[in-house]
Amino acid sequence: MSALPLPCLLPLARFQSWMQAVLVHPDGARLALEAPELRRLVAPEDASTVVRDRGGLDAAQRLQIYAGMYPLRMRDALRSDYPALAELLGERGFAKLVADYVAVHPSRSFTLARLGDHLPEFLAGWGSPRRRGLRTDVARLERAGAQVFDAEETAPLDADALQALPAADWPKLRLRPAAAFRLVRVRPGAVDVLDAVLEGNPVSERTGRGRVEVAYYRRDFVVLRRTLGPFDGSLLAALAAGKTVGSALERAGGTFPGSLPSGEVLSGWFAEWTRLGFFSGDRAGLPGSPSGPSAGYSK
Repeated sequence: MSALPLPCLLPLARFQSWMQAVLVHPDGARLALEAPELRRLVAPEDASTVVRDRGGLDAAQRLQIYAGMYPLRMRDALRSDYPALAELLGERGFAKLVADYVAVHPSRSFTLARLGDHLPEFLAGWGSPRRRGLRTDVARLERAGAQVFDAEETAPLDADALQALPAADWPKLRLRPAAAFRLVRVRPGAVDVLDAVLEGNPVSERTGRGRVEVAYYRRDFVVLRRTLGPFDGSLLAALAAGKTVGSALERAGGTFPGSLPSGEVLSGWFAEWTRLGFFSGDRAGLPGSPSGPSAGYSK
């Protein structure tokens, strides 16, 4: 789209506000030009001084080409962030979801990368009540992966410093999750959907029983995930929520009575979680470490 030189016609900020409002108007570009709030920015009869008539098309028709492309761009942006959800819903179902979602949560940013931030919460009240839980969980997993991908790089917890901590100090130890870490509690079927899409297999809406904890983390700029067992998942969830090691063990032990693992097993878990970068070097509980709010756990 070619436009006349703007400085002498319209301030840039005013032009951008007008252009965005025209392109996202639900009734199309021609009616958008007549809307009172847009008339105050550019009179409809002056639209051709901002966007040239060209190729037999007037300003409204040329603007409508871009307006028609905008929903497709939003669908593509959401599909890139939620590919497993799109596969689960199918082409028509996903298109319906996108249309309903953007009507409630239109893009408010210069980038469509933030468009899907509220999609999991929206899914909790959208569509068939019987299928909402699984669809929401799939979306929560995919959002967690995207968040870990975009997270800042932080110094990991020093494994040697952790291992050197006296045994008597462990119960009061409070670990802080790394910025590039998320833990999500979901139905097992949601993990199956992601695995099926990655492997190119058909997806199903079988939910499975119970819940599992799924950890997302980043290694060498690659986002990875791991599904944990019942006790270690409960323990890591409590740690990620800000509990001390002692309190986290009590919570996990209360949830799974009689299944407290040996010290050797516990030590192995902590060593592995530290090696994978689950915990931040900016942590509370170790000598000389600053305290801060915990992050990275999604209920």
